[in-house]
Amino acid sequence: MNSIDSFPEFLDEELPGIIRKIAIAYNIQPFINDPDFLEERLKKWHQFGVLSHTKKVRQVFLSELDNFLKQWDIFEEIQKNLNEEIDGTKKKKLFEMSIPLHDLGKIPVYGDEKTNREHEFYSKILLSENLLKQKLSSLELSEKQKEYLEKCIETHDVVGKEIRDLLKHEENLNLSFLSTQKVVNLCKSLAAKYQDIKTEIGIYFLCDSLGKTDIRLTALTDEEIVKKEQEILELLEQRKLPQELKFAVMQLPANIKLAEIYLKSLNR
Repeated sequence: MNSIDSFPEFLDEELPGIIRKIAIAYNIQPFINDPDFLEERLKKWHQFGVLSHTKKVRQVFLSELDNFLKQWDIFEEIQKNLNEEIDGTKKKKLFEMSIPLHDLGKIPVYGDEKTNREHEFYSKILLSENLLKQKLSSLELSEKQKEYLEKCIETHDVVGKEIRDLLKHEENLNLSFLSTQKVVNLCKSLAAKYQDIKTEIGIYFLCDSLGKTDIRLTALTDEEIVKKEQEILELLEQRKLPQELKFAVMQLPANIKLAEIYLKSLNR
């Protein structure tokens, strides 16, 4: 039997096989051939395939998150929430357990051309199917722990879809506009909508954003971001990465700023 404490590491080791088995069940050939497959439509925003991205997000959660929270002076507030226990297990550990599972829904939705394919919902659904259900059952999770795990997975991109995408549609996803009261109000409204998991959706947005590319653009203004476009393109060429990945790199400072504003808004 696997313990809750060792489960994330165990699942990381098992992920290639899990991805292939899910792909076989849904007859998704690209993921059968390569568990780290990256769809063409995602190359604008993702440097990594599902397998590597998942591991990057967990790495960010364990090794980078605290530095951001300390820099923003909200470390103690966020840790207090993550240290709360659900039936004897800290939320932080359950959250970490959710990370290897959060994007598996991208396998069954492969080929769907809709803008919003609801991969988060399918990631949650996969928890109830035989392969993952069997692995999770060995942990003897309580119903409340299962519910929390499911909520983390199903809501992992709500900040992105309900705030970032709205601002992008309005052509307001920039460092300048993110400093306005309208964005703070949007964050407060979203937190009220997801009251029982309001902290986790902010953490997921930050870690997921940082897990999409390992290229970190240092820029304090929108003008600085624009000026560095050519430098980014040259770096992508040197590393033999798709040129369209520049969009993810150039958007990352705005994503980080939005995560900061959202998490700060929770207790202020």
